[in-house]
Amino acid sequence: MSVRYPSRSLWFPILSILGVYVVASMLLGRLFQQFDAAGGQAAWGGFVTYVVSFGITIGYAVALRRGWGLEVPSFRPERWGADPRVIVVGLVLMLAVGVVLSPLLDRMPDTYVEMLDRYMSGGFWPMFTAVVAAPLFEEFLFRGIIQKNLVRRLGPVAGIAVGALIFGAIHLIPQQVIYAACLGLILGTVYYLTGSLNGAIAVHFVNNGLTSLLYMVFGTADGVERRILGDGALWCWTYGVSVALLIAGGWYGVRRIRRQEAAGADPEARNGVEN
Repeated sequence: MSVRYPSRSLWFPILSILGVYVVASMLLGRLFQQFDAAGGQAAWGGFVTYVVSFGITIGYAVALRRGWGLEVPSFRPERWGADPRVIVVGLVLMLAVGVVLSPLLDRMPDTYVEMLDRYMSGGFWPMFTAVVAAPLFEEFLFRGIIQKNLVRRLGPVAGIAVGALIFGAIHLIPQQVIYAACLGLILGTVYYLTGSLNGAIAVHFVNNGLTSLLYMVFGTADGVERRILGDGALWCWTYGVSVALLIAGGWYGVRRIRRQEAAGADPEARNGVEN
């Protein structure tokens, strides 16, 4: 069963962790804007800003471990384990989310998407940040630290949901906020059911890798589902199947979570993850 902690041992660490990330990103972003104005490389500066911001934030979270009872995952990847079956299901649901959300996201203003498109057109460093750095750093922070402690305070269903909302909100761009929140539900469920950061990282890696590939092929990731599938019967069938998969996946995921919670199972202990 989930262990309950006093609210003081949860909300201050999580809110302060998010605050540290925001402040570090803003300050470092400003620094590298000045560097770029002096003739530096904006894409490289963005990568360094991203990595250093997450490094500072994760370091701060680890520093809170003793004083506030914050739990963090092991730094030894060999202890994270993996469940290929859950990873495959997560990948299928990830693709279904992209299809189902496509009509909604296509109707949203393109201003911020165009900004993202320009950033992703910057070559190697934006792609490397999205495909390699983001799955590692974001899963360690948002699933391994934030969600892990939310689950222990709120229970698994609420903890995963709140963690997904935080993960979506941190992306800022409206289209990304919605998609990342939905993706956060999948990643959070994969992590909870397996106790494996490897599983969540794998799904996140494929998601960002496919998005980056779409940028390379189409110059954008906006509305590509319709470009690939068209507006005819294939699109309608794909949309219907995607909705059915998400309903079935959501029902099965909640059922598994409830059953695992009732049994008091600890997948992280099973995988040998140390706190």
